[in-house]
Amino acid sequence: MKVKTSIYLILAVILIAGGSLLAIKGRDAVTQAENRKQGILESEQTAVRFGGNSGKIIEVAAALGDTVKKGDSLFKIQTAEGSDVEVVAPEDGLITKIAAGAGEELAQGMPLAVVQKAAYYTDIYVQESQIQKLQLNQSVKVHFPNVKKQEDAEGVISSIAAAPQFASLRMSREKGQADLSMYLVRVAIASDAQLMPGMTAEVDLDEVAH
Repeated sequence: MKVKTSIYLILAVILIAGGSLLAIKGRDAVTQAENRKQGILESEQTAVRFGGNSGKIIEVAAALGDTVKKGDSLFKIQTAEGSDVEVVAPEDGLITKIAAGAGEELAQGMPLAVVQKAAYYTDIYVQESQIQKLQLNQSVKVHFPNVKKQEDAEGVISSIAAAPQFASLRMSREKGQADLSMYLVRVAIASDAQLMPGMTAEVDLDEVAH
């Protein structure tokens, strides 16, 4: 009888210890998930428009998919007054759309092309309790968890703003309830030939020096 009782006690201790270990591991997993902030990699697009009163395209100097530098010629246009002018790239980037062709008549404001900036960004949402870790112009590592061969990228926090769309989230406190404030943090990322808009980007707050 004493042997059975001892066995039961040992089993109870093992079960309690195992349960405690699982609870600790569970809390650790939740904490890790909370600290890994994910967003979608995006790039700003700039529309190139005709700024004259009227004219005609006499040459298209760029093609879809071309990489251009700021000031590169995109179109040559003959104005209604008879002079030839160039429309140039407003910034470094990639031509993602050509909206007009040679011989086409133009009116003021007509779209000619779209240039995707040669830089990326991602937006992440950070809880009020974690925002103290971050500050403007701070360097952070950006991971790409779904792309096996993609190396980490260097990112810089370019803006921090309150995210009012999350005001409906609430947390319990000792005396009643209060809104759980969230912040929208934008991370700027340097251009990389292997990066593409739409990729999942991740910032691990545990890696941020503070």
